[in-house]
Amino acid sequence: MRVASVTLRDFRNYERASIDLSPGLTVVHGSNGAGKTNLLEAVYFGCVGQSCRTSNERELVRFGSSATHVKLTTGNGGPAHEFEVTLERGRTKVFKVDGATSDRLADVVERPLACVFMPDRLELVKGTGALRRSHLDAVVMALWPLRRETRTAYGRALAQRNALLSRLRAGSAGRDSLTGWDHELARWGIQLMADRSAAIDLLAAPFSARAEELGLEGGASIGYRPRSRAGSAEALEQELQERLDSDLERGFTTHGPHRDDFSLQADGLDLR
Repeated sequence: MRVASVTLRDFRNYERASIDLSPGLTVVHGSNGAGKTNLLEAVYFGCVGQSCRTSNERELVRFGSSATHVKLTTGNGGPAHEFEVTLERGRTKVFKVDGATSDRLADVVERPLACVFMPDRLELVKGTGALRRSHLDAVVMALWPLRRETRTAYGRALAQRNALLSRLRAGSAGRDSLTGWDHELARWGIQLMADRSAAIDLLAAPFSARAEELGLEGGASIGYRPRSRAGSAEALEQELQERLDSDLERGFTTHGPHRDDFSLQADGLDLR
């Protein structure tokens, strides 16, 4: 699914704009400050429902205005769809798909998938594993929106287990009280690992092909490196229990998918 046109109202430096995009490559050019990046941000905002540049979405509303509106139309030879996002200062964002209100654009199967590359994206290679995990989980949710709950449920279980570890260190709880959260963490953790592995499997061939097109000689590969060797929730739960003493010493859960990473390899060089 591709974006065929975009219409903006009071977005960043744009008072009004309406643009039809080519079915092929579209190059946006202009002088510094003309609004090239703002236009790309608006397209992303219309696809995803949030900014790719800031967490303070009030910055998206043009100075002197009270609201911004972005509308996208899509097409790929099949039925066209229309996506709208309205952001008004002090109010909840409103999403519409083909005129009907939607709770979240991320869960809409028909929406265009958008990937933005900016200079700070180099942190995916240079930065911490947490950035790569977050990016990979975003890919999983884009591929399979219904699997969003897996990451959310794992995060809840992890927070509860870490809170209980603090209570254990303080002597206000017993080790047996961890059993239930070990079970929940392992249950969702094994599914999260499977989701990430499946996503990497889908990306492996296109990644190698694109790397070759960019001139990386000797082949390039991408791989998921889970710390756990567990093949089942029961095995992962056993690993958590075996590391309890270390967790109590450090005060947090030291093992699981929240500590995983993935690697990029090219011509014998391993970037981890």
